[in-house]
Amino acid sequence: MNQYLYFDSIRERRESYFAEYQPPVADSQFATLSLIFLHQVSWERVTESLDKEIRFWMRRYPVPLMVWAYDDKEDILRPTDGGRDCLVAWISPDSGEIVQSRNINELTDFLAQAPAQPDWRTIYADVPVRTDAEVKAKAHERSLEQARRARLLKIALALWLAVIPAGYAIFEFLGPEWLGLIGLAFVLWKAIRIASRIWGHATPSAREVAKAEKKRKMEHYFYHCERNPVGFLRLRSENFENDARERIRKEADELATKTDQ
Repeated sequence: MNQYLYFDSIRERRESYFAEYQPPVADSQFATLSLIFLHQVSWERVTESLDKEIRFWMRRYPVPLMVWAYDDKEDILRPTDGGRDCLVAWISPDSGEIVQSRNINELTDFLAQAPAQPDWRTIYADVPVRTDAEVKAKAHERSLEQARRARLLKIALALWLAVIPAGYAIFEFLGPEWLGLIGLAFVLWKAIRIASRIWGHATPSAREVAKAEKKRKMEHYFYHCERNPVGFLRLRSENFENDARERIRKEADELATKTDQ
């Protein structure tokens, strides 16, 4: 049985977009390619870029491809003629030419007739790879780390909510009389502050003011969201789109910085 391999993806910056190439994963027989455009472009420009990138990556790695194009909101860009949004490509065994199609079934038929799975390690010799065993070992390691953190959290909560109060109560009971007086003074101080706040004689701290203002804003926003749920959904959608654009821009800037270096 062939050992499953997990290659790292390859991301490269272009002038108006960046490309993310993912070699075949596990027992897959094709790679995937995504073009993420940073600005609004015409479908003709998208088509030119798709053709250019398909030829570039298939010359670099002669492996069947499944390709998509996205805008800066991470929405799929679709053909203006209503065709399928996914493009597939492979190298014809007869002519050696690259064949492109928007019919995924044609790629499925080609793969069904293709020879046994190629030697991915040789084809992707320059790409970092992990074996199935390494991936499972890493997942097991993360699981153990999460379990360790959960135990530490439970211990901390037990100390804070049970052990420390119980220890303080025992110490107060068995300890000197002055310790009880300190505890009483603290309780009286808290009571005086609460009473002063109720009667308006105490000046709230900066933290308390910020907390009260945050609560006021949350109640205000909730009131208006309840009055206009459609508007809230539209605002939420806009926020998601803005977050996607910001994430795409950051990724593009990081790729540009790596390219310059």
